[in-house]
Amino acid sequence: SSLQPSYYIQKGRLRHLRSIAARNIVNKNGSPLLDTYFTLHLCLEDWISRGQYSTPSFSCLCMTNPTWRSLDFGMLPDLLDTSVSCFVVRIWGGWEEQFTLLIEWKVNLDGLRYTGQQIRSRNPNEIIFGLNDGYYASDFDHKDHSERKKNSLLLVDQSSVRNSYSVFSLLRLHTAQRAIKQTQVTVQKIGKEIEEKLRTTAACNERKKVRECMQMRLGMLRGELERQRKVLGRETDLRQKERAQLQKKEEAFSTKHHSLGMERESLTEQHKECTAKRELFLKSNAQLTFRCRQLLSELSYIYPIDANQSDYVICGVKLPNSEDFQAKDDGSVAVALGYTAHLVLMISCFLQIPLRYPVIHKGSRSSIKDTITDKLSEKEREFPLYPRGERFQFEYGVYLINKNIAQLRYQHGLSTPDLRQTLPNLKNFLEHGLLVRW
Repeated sequence: SSLQPSYYIQKGRLRHLRSIAARNIVNKNGSPLLDTYFTLHLCLEDWISRGQYSTPSFSCLCMTNPTWRSLDFGMLPDLLDTSVSCFVVRIWGGWEEQFTLLIEWKVNLDGLRYTGQQIRSRNPNEIIFGLNDGYYASDFDHKDHSERKKNSLLLVDQSSVRNSYSVFSLLRLHTAQRAIKQTQVTVQKIGKEIEEKLRTTAACNERKKVRECMQMRLGMLRGELERQRKVLGRETDLRQKERAQLQKKEEAFSTKHHSLGMERESLTEQHKECTAKRELFLKSNAQLTFRCRQLLSELSYIYPIDANQSDYVICGVKLPNSEDFQAKDDGSVAVALGYTAHLVLMISCFLQIPLRYPVIHKGSRSSIKDTITDKLSEKEREFPLYPRGERFQFEYGVYLINKNIAQLRYQHGLSTPDLRQTLPNLKNFLEHGLLVRW
């Protein structure tokens, strides 16, 4: 119909209401609207309140543009007459327990204007009602209702005008409405029973779920218990083996401890013997040192070394320095070197110091060996301490005997700045190194 967007609802009833929406809510207090809800109140046609009934509140968190959909009046009590066209809508807003009245409209559904299949609103604090065929809103200011009611016109599509109902039709409608109401009550009752059964079934299913979870957990725990028992058995066997090994080790340690005790006793005895032997050694060493000094002193009497002006003599035989053998008596030089070689040999024996160059004592035909120089053959290592054919070998032999004297002096902390002075170095060694008194 071309007039459908502008026609007014006819014979609208509260039971036809499907949704309520509030648009552009203006809160005069300025407090935030974190929660809103609406209440319905019944009244007479002349807007005189005969008594009111508040429906259960519907909350919405949409702030200034809440919409309450899917209104089911079958859930309301029987004393609420859903056939009325006039009622009061109140919109409340606030937070927690502090709510204030925001909008109050006295509505007559017969005077609402059709706005379309969608919610459209530009006016502040406007309430839009959703019915079966679309959305309706007020075409006038509800505050000036008494003044504008006389001047308001009702536009009606002439093609939709039809005759009123008869008494029998109204009775049939009333009977149908009563049957529908009873059916709704029955449906509500059956719905509650179904919900109760569903809750019971859900609780039973939850218990079954818990039971199955417990059974599964019990199975897992039994498997874990069996595994732990096997692990415990292996650990027990391993502990018994380790205990047997420890028992063997304990027996071995006990045997070793006993053996250690015996060895300790033997060590104590050996320590005592060692102490006694050490004391004996020190005593013997002291006696040996004393005897060594006696023998060295006796050597000074056997081979006395004296200084005659600038010359030194041994046993009355003059022995010049190494480089002064020229124009000397070769026989006296050989005798003196024989005495000197024998004195050096005896001192090394008494002091237990092996000579670097071994001395072969044969009186005036003594000799000395060089076992260190690797360029000499075995036959060339012995050098005479008496003059004979080649002068070089004799002088090298005297050099080696002087090296032996320097060795003995070094062993007693004495240096030898001049190797050529054979008898002075030897006499100085006996006096200062060996403390021999002549």
